[in-house]
Amino acid sequence: MAVAAVSGALGRAGWRFLQLRCLPVARCRPAVVPRAFHASAVELRSSDEQKQQPPLSFSQQHSETQGAEKPDPEASHSPPRYTDQGGEEEEDYESEEQLQHRILTAALEFVPTHGWTAEAIAEGAQSLGLSSAAASMFGKDGSELILHFVTECNARLTRVLEEEQKLVQLGQAEKRKTDQFLRDAVETRLRMLIPYIEHWPRALSILMLPHNIPSSLSLLTSMVDDMWHYAGDQSTDFNWYTRRAMLAGIYNTTELVMMQDSSPDFEDTWRFLENRINDAMNMGHTAKQVKSTGEALVQGLMGAAVTVSTAQHIPLPLYPTLVIPVLVTTHHFVALNWKPNNKADSGSVLVF
Repeated sequence: MAVAAVSGALGRAGWRFLQLRCLPVARCRPAVVPRAFHASAVELRSSDEQKQQPPLSFSQQHSETQGAEKPDPEASHSPPRYTDQGGEEEEDYESEEQLQHRILTAALEFVPTHGWTAEAIAEGAQSLGLSSAAASMFGKDGSELILHFVTECNARLTRVLEEEQKLVQLGQAEKRKTDQFLRDAVETRLRMLIPYIEHWPRALSILMLPHNIPSSLSLLTSMVDDMWHYAGDQSTDFNWYTRRAMLAGIYNTTELVMMQDSSPDFEDTWRFLENRINDAMNMGHTAKQVKSTGEALVQGLMGAAVTVSTAQHIPLPLYPTLVIPVLVTTHHFVALNWKPNNKADSGSVLVF
C-alpha cells in the first residue's frame, strides 16, 4: 500500500511537471512538436463520447457567450454521487481537486463585485455552504481563480468550434473561409471577458507574474492552436509556427484594445480585429514576420502589465530583461528578449 501511495504521488507530481514544461499533445503537426502550443489542449477537449446533445450553430453559441456563463446551482452545491454494487446511489469522497474546482467556479459569480481576490473565492465557498476559510486553500493573489477562468473559457471555445465542425461535416452549415472563421473564433473568445472587463487589466498583470507565465503562455498557445486546428489548418512545414505566432499576437493586441474600448458593444475592437486578420491573411510567411509578430506579442504582454501598474498602482517587477520563448524553428525555441525602457520602468503605457 505504501509503495502504491508513493507511486501515485510521484505520478501526479510528474504530470504537473510535464504540464508546466508544456509538453506536446499528439495531433497533426510537424515531426518535432512545439511544446508550448499543445500542453493544455488535451485537458480542454472533451471526448466525443461525452457529447450527447445535438450541436448548436456557431452563431447561436456566439450570442450565448456575450453574457456570463453561470454554473448550475444543483451541480455546484452537491458533491458527486456514485452508484454502489447494489445499485444504490450514495455520496462518495470528493477529492481536493474537485472541491477546488467547485469553489473557483462558484467564485466567478462574485468577481464583478470583488475582483480577482480572495474575497471572491470566500464568497464562492460560502455560496456552496462551506466556510469562508476554504479560501485559504488558494493563494492570496487570485492566480488560481484567473487561470481557472481562462481554462474554462478555452474549454467553452473548444466546444463551440467542435460543434461548428460537426455541423459542417453533417452538411447543416457552410464551411467558412479561414479569415472569417478565425475572426469569429477570436471574437467569441474575447466576448467571454465582457462580464469581467472592468477587472481584466488586473488579471493580466497577475498572469504576468513570473510564477504564472508558464501556465498563462501555455493556455494562450493551446487556444490559438485549437483555432487553427478547427479552421482546417493541415500545414506541416514552417507555416505551422508562423500561423500560430501570428494569431497569438493578434489575440493579445486585440485584447488590449478591448480593455480601452468605450464604443457600443466594443465595435471599435471588432473592427480592429477584422483589420488585423485581413492584414495577416495578406502577409507572406517569412521568418522576419514571425520575429516581428513575436516581438509584438511580448510587448503586448508587458504593455498589459504596465497599463495595469499605472491604473491600479500595482508594482511592476523591473527585470532587466523579460524573456518569453517564441517557437520559430522546427527544432528549438528562440527567446525574444525585450528590455523595458525608462518610461516603461516608471509606469508609462507602452505604445506599439
